[in-house]
Amino acid sequence: METQHEAHPRKPRVVTFVQILIYLAAILNVFNGIYSFGSAEMIKKVLCIVMIVFGIVAVYVASRLNIPAASPLNAAFVLSGILIVLRIVEFAVWHSIGFLLGVILPIIVIWRLNSPEAKAWFR
Repeated sequence: METQHEAHPRKPRVVTFVQILIYLAAILNVFNGIYSFGSAEMIKKVLCIVMIVFGIVAVYVASRLNIPAASPLNAAFVLSGILIVLRIVEFAVWHSIGFLLGVILPIIVIWRLNSPEAKAWFR
């Protein structure tokens, strides 16, 4: 009979680190969305709403990384890809290098989730 410790292995530090990065990306998205919402153009307002929505989605995805299954891992990869594309679109709309620097967090998330330690957790 398995003990509770054997049934629920300890979460690797890399997964905790990834969760923190995704939470930071979520905060950055929501903050940028709220801050930039005062723009006059409709496309900028829509982009702000999308930023806020994906910030909320990022919080949900990060919280699901506590579950050692493949679906949270896939969701984190998809979310990171969407955040990268969203940052590039933001750069194209606002022409600010600050938005482009926001690409760093999702890239680090993808890099760390590809580590053997993280893959073993989500197996």
